[in-house]
Amino acid sequence: MLRGVGAAELPPALLDVVVRRYGGLLLVHPADWEQLRHEEGGAGRGVPYWARPWPSGLALAAASPPLGRVLELGCGLGAPGIAAALAGADVLATDGSSDAVAFAAHSFALNEAIGEVAVADWAEQGEALIERGPWDAVLAADVFYTRANVDTGLRLFGALVERGGEIRLADPGRAGTRDFLAAARHSFTLRSEAAGAVTLHTLVRR
Repeated sequence: MLRGVGAAELPPALLDVVVRRYGGLLLVHPADWEQLRHEEGGAGRGVPYWARPWPSGLALAAASPPLGRVLELGCGLGAPGIAAALAGADVLATDGSSDAVAFAAHSFALNEAIGEVAVADWAEQGEALIERGPWDAVLAADVFYTRANVDTGLRLFGALVERGGEIRLADPGRAGTRDFLAAARHSFTLRSEAAGAVTLHTLVRR
């Protein structure tokens, strides 16, 4: 049950869903993101960024997937985590939005991918995610859109992986990501490659 309430109490656009193929993955998501954003805004709730497949998430999903124990932060619809799970990784996909986690769980099932999904705000539950580690790889698509997220990433990412562990980021060119990468070079080696309008960054813990 979404949000722990009946269907009559949910925004109609949240229940009007479609299943579409993106690359090799099937994703279920609200059909009209703009309408959902309008309804959520009218109810005083935040923008449902999770509810559409963004280019960064799709690019990260299309890249060569990591193996081992994989954590996805801010998973949204879960595409990168699903791709990793299909390749054989042991995946935990997390998001601060319970709606996102519910939709991601359905998409895991649609793709017959085995993985764990959980509601976890990486700023607030970072210590719990560290305790579940260390992770072989951490996936994050377009997460540095606020200064607070940059600061959280700098504090958290080094503790999530041990030496040789990877942080894989996909980003559309945000200033926050440039700030994060500049600071992270002290602890990580960096490799970057273009993927259309998105850049994929792989950081390996020294």
